Amino acid sequence: MVARRRWFGMGAFAATIAVAAGVVMPMPLATAEDAPAAAEDAPAAAEAAPATVQCYGDSILASVCGGASSALQQAIPASRVQSYAQGGHSSGSIATKIGAYVLRLSSPVTIPGSGSVSVGRPAWLPSPDHAFGPLYMQASIAGVGGWLFHDPSQGIAWRFDRTVGGAPVDAPAGTAIQSLEVPQPGTASIIWAGTNNLLDVSQVLADVDAMVRHHQATSGGPFWVVSVTPAWGNSGSIYGQARSRINATLQARYASYVPLDLYLANGAITDAGLVPTARDREWIAAGANPPAFWAADWVHFNSVGQQRIAAFLARFVAGGLTAAQAVAEMAPQASMSATASGLTATVRGWAFDRSDLYAPLAMGVTVDGRWMGTTLANRASPELGRYGVPGGHGFSMAVAIPAGTSTVCVVAVGIGAGGDHVPPCVQVTGVAPAPQGDMTVVPVGGTTVAVMGWAFDHADLYAQIPVGIIIDGRWHVGLTAALPSDYLRPYGVPGAHAFFAGATLSPGTHTACAVAVSPRTGLRTTIGCQTFTIRG
Repeated sequence: MVARRRWFGMGAFAATIAVAAGVVMPMPLATAEDAPAAAEDAPAAAEAAPATVQCYGDSILASVCGGASSALQQAIPASRVQSYAQGGHSSGSIATKIGAYVLRLSSPVTIPGSGSVSVGRPAWLPSPDHAFGPLYMQASIAGVGGWLFHDPSQGIAWRFDRTVGGAPVDAPAGTAIQSLEVPQPGTASIIWAGTNNLLDVSQVLADVDAMVRHHQATSGGPFWVVSVTPAWGNSGSIYGQARSRINATLQARYASYVPLDLYLANGAITDAGLVPTARDREWIAAGANPPAFWAADWVHFNSVGQQRIAAFLARFVAGGLTAAQAVAEMAPQASMSATASGLTATVRGWAFDRSDLYAPLAMGVTVDGRWMGTTLANRASPELGRYGVPGGHGFSMAVAIPAGTSTVCVVAVGIGAGGDHVPPCVQVTGVAPAPQGDMTVVPVGGTTVAVMGWAFDHADLYAQIPVGIIIDGRWHVGLTAALPSDYLRPYGVPGAHAFFAGATLSPGTHTACAVAVSPRTGLRTTIGCQTFTIRG
């Protein structure tokens, strides 16, 4: 859902709609590797659109295609959009309108010179009356043109209205009722099964297949099979499950599949120049249409939703977009870098999901394939602003790394249809820091001195590490730096890390050194040496 950028290109019309909606149009992308990728603009509608596009569906498609200034007509102005979509129609009645099924008179009928006549229940209906539903169709019977009406909810049963007067015509039983809404040679078709018989999955699939075959046989032009959008129930309902089965089959069956249901849940809101609300996200998560697009109910679409649907369809019709490309555009994008300091790597970058540009993504971090934890990409990301990506999408996380070369990777956990994204991994080199400390020699009295100081290990600040005292090049004593060292805490070193050792020496000049050892890394370092004189 995203004011995205969506770098959906529809020529001048898309730019006009985006500016009117307040969407920031992207600047040309820089060549830097960490720039967010943009979908290529489709060719301008005027250059690629078919001459005529015919729409077959129910009320949802009718609201997008119907009328001289329909949303789809505006989206593809170089084409002539002809709507044969009709509210209340089932997939069977839609298939009848497209000509995939040819009904026939079951008894003789005399068509009067003008007006209406009941033609009775036709033969060869593709489904029982209760499943077939209403039918409003321009038709021809025995060469007479008119309208065939059947809508039991309105008290209309198989009525034929002649549109041009003339002599009465006798039509015998078996006469074909020819649809006058069939695809014309070379025209393109948008085929939508509708939602009115959603639960009859096998019938819907059979009807769509019949429509596709008839289009291919009569037109030869391109066609697009549009997914069924959410209706009558959420994803867990019987309606949602039926819709999922239908769409999965359509996607597998037709290369010209249009994943409209995914787009409405993954980017359409922001493409409309809106910010998705918590309620929008709640309904989308449930597998339903977002309230931002509701009309009188949550199944049908308001004018904003209709424009988004038209814009998406136009990318297929005029721009050659494929379902795979459309879904890929819904995937997250991410960029990362990593720098090492000692045995710590700091991972930084940005990530966003076109499905909802206003939602922060969870970022998982691994080191040499080992899971290190997650962080949110919710920090400021001004570098994305010039590409039309709103909100904060930066992230930063520090992780422990071993000494030597390691591979650091991140995964941007997607929130929509596009899945997750793993940007190129980065290699870093961990350098184990040597123990740190200091020492001093203090005269105690006579020929006795105290060697004292502190030592700690950067690899484990709480560890109390061993220290060796060497005097005049010979081993003197080994001890553990475990005495209180409160003076180190202001510097961020917790725990107790002081040491103390006594030595009685002969008069003369001596040198004392202290060596600290890291149990974690095995590194050792001389933390101090001091030359001093004992007087006899």
